[in-house]
Amino acid sequence: MTPGWRAAARAVLLAVVLSAVLAGAAIIDQAGGRSLADHVTAMYAPYGKRPDPNLIYSLVYAVAAVGALLWLLVVRAVRSRRRSASVLAVVVTVITAALALLLFGASEYGTQLFPPLWGILAILPAAAGVFAVVLLRRRPAH
Repeated sequence: MTPGWRAAARAVLLAVVLSAVLAGAAIIDQAGGRSLADHVTAMYAPYGKRPDPNLIYSLVYAVAAVGALLWLLVVRAVRSRRRSASVLAVVVTVITAALALLLFGASEYGTQLFPPLWGILAILPAAAGVFAVVLLRRRPAH
């Protein structure tokens, strides 16, 4: 495995870890701080609605789980040095970025469902994916 592919494998592993960080942040918040639940409750209160905070946390967990599973597929492709690894990395980067944009852009009653921190945490794996794609697409110097 060339140094570029080894570095790409580390970048993809970083994307897996960052997906786990998103899930871990949601677990910690749900168990303790409840900032996301408080945000959603305050957002719906003027409209007389009582949201289920567990649904909001479930969306974060789903984004983190899908991202981690997709990045694990990329890890496998990179480690086996498949030619399709860079294409798969691009596809997974686009999917995970789209999921992060879902968290950034979801709104109701003119207010974002998720505070920006959650969108930032969700976009970090895609950022690592962009780095991995660059490393995978680079041609080795002869």
